[in-house]
Amino acid sequence: MQNYYRFIVPRLNGPDIKKDLSRYVSLVKKGIAGFIVFGGEIEQVRSCIARLQQEAEFPLIIASDLERGLGQQLAGGTPLPPAMALANATQRARRAKGDRRNRAAIDLPLLRKTFKSLAEEARYAGINTILAPVLDINTNPRNPIVCTRSFGEDSETVSFFGSEMIIAIQRSGLAACGKHFPGHGDTAVDSHIKLPVIERGIEELKKNELRPFKQAVECGVKMIMLGHLCVPAIDPSGVPLSISGKAVAYLRKSMKYKGILITDAMNMGGLGGYSEEEASCEALRAGVDILLHPSDAEKIASYLKEKKAVFNGDRLEEFRRGLDRGPSSSAPDFEKNRRLSDLLSRKAIKTSGRPELNGRPFLIILNDEEDDEKGGVFSRRLKTLVPATQSRTIIRDMDVRRLAIPEKASVVVAVFSETKAWKGGVTHWLHRQIEYLAERADLFVSFGSPYLFEKTKGAPKMFAYWDSDSAQLATADIIAQKYHPSH
Repeated sequence: MQNYYRFIVPRLNGPDIKKDLSRYVSLVKKGIAGFIVFGGEIEQVRSCIARLQQEAEFPLIIASDLERGLGQQLAGGTPLPPAMALANATQRARRAKGDRRNRAAIDLPLLRKTFKSLAEEARYAGINTILAPVLDINTNPRNPIVCTRSFGEDSETVSFFGSEMIIAIQRSGLAACGKHFPGHGDTAVDSHIKLPVIERGIEELKKNELRPFKQAVECGVKMIMLGHLCVPAIDPSGVPLSISGKAVAYLRKSMKYKGILITDAMNMGGLGGYSEEEASCEALRAGVDILLHPSDAEKIASYLKEKKAVFNGDRLEEFRRGLDRGPSSSAPDFEKNRRLSDLLSRKAIKTSGRPELNGRPFLIILNDEEDDEKGGVFSRRLKTLVPATQSRTIIRDMDVRRLAIPEKASVVVAVFSETKAWKGGVTHWLHRQIEYLAERADLFVSFGSPYLFEKTKGAPKMFAYWDSDSAQLATADIIAQKYHPSH
């Protein structure tokens, strides 16, 4: 009798892993393929993963979204800059567009050291499958979910950095996963919320979106994630490619890919009119190997059993047999890795224009997040370096037009707006605040998307790409050097 649990990789909540361990053990005994890890503390998660692996017939897939290093998910791991920041940090000089072979422009030792540190920490935690790199090309500045998660805006950059990440991860004995096929970059819709449509023709896709995936296949990537994307050039029926037989056929035949295919999370709105149960059945019928992150694994297994569908799991079983069964016993040098992350944060910062602050700095923090404390590290550092600095924080539902700005102050506008799932992109509120400040600001700073100020003329801009403490401290240091009070 077919065991349908073997195709499912549900969520594992790290913060609750000790309390819920018996439930996870029960799923392992039922034959679950593995888990995708979200959150928790490194040593506790590590210990529980080792226990789960002991219960499995053959190695479990322990996957996690580590685009930004182990610290993106587990407390105690090192957070790394997002892909776009990393690409900026490791480019010694700008390569000419289309020049894929000019490796002299890239600090390869630094880049490879970064990816190796990520893989070492993942292995120590017991994670054997890294759901990265993102191979989407961020061609649409209004993209609400890719943005800084992409290595860049052209196929050459994304192909180069994506391939380097795949090679480094897999040389360390782990599996890498290229995502989100066939490319989520040219969308203005978050597939967590609803199904995006990409209208590009197949020849255009081959020249752009598909190139990083083609390069990944040539590098031997072990897993590819199918996006919840409607791409009529590949499947005219309009179904999400994550459950499309035509998408699977394109990868297997046209791209000659022989590795594992995994859906994007099955609890996302991008599945359109399909229920999770229906979509899961359709995905497996299409030839996809793994159903990722359904809301209820047991409910999906029960539905598949009821349908009495038969699916081939040989490729998936072979893949699992090649995975590490437990956490590595060799602890990484976490302190060294954190210093590396700090260095990358500083090197990634890009400045447009020539910022000069001659008046008393007046810092306005525009916080587009639910966390009211965003920007605190940056503000405190700037005030320490330039004691004359005054600051105000504007959060959602507040209006910067009510703020009294000193007439002769040098106005620094720092924006905190993270690219993340379910958010739906930058809010209209934030756009209005930026627009109002366009003629008054002396410097704009983005701790997120570099596209926030595209329509904002005049004032110089700084781009830090993410809002880690290291990025905030480094940005404040650079700004303080630009302060030259007039006498």
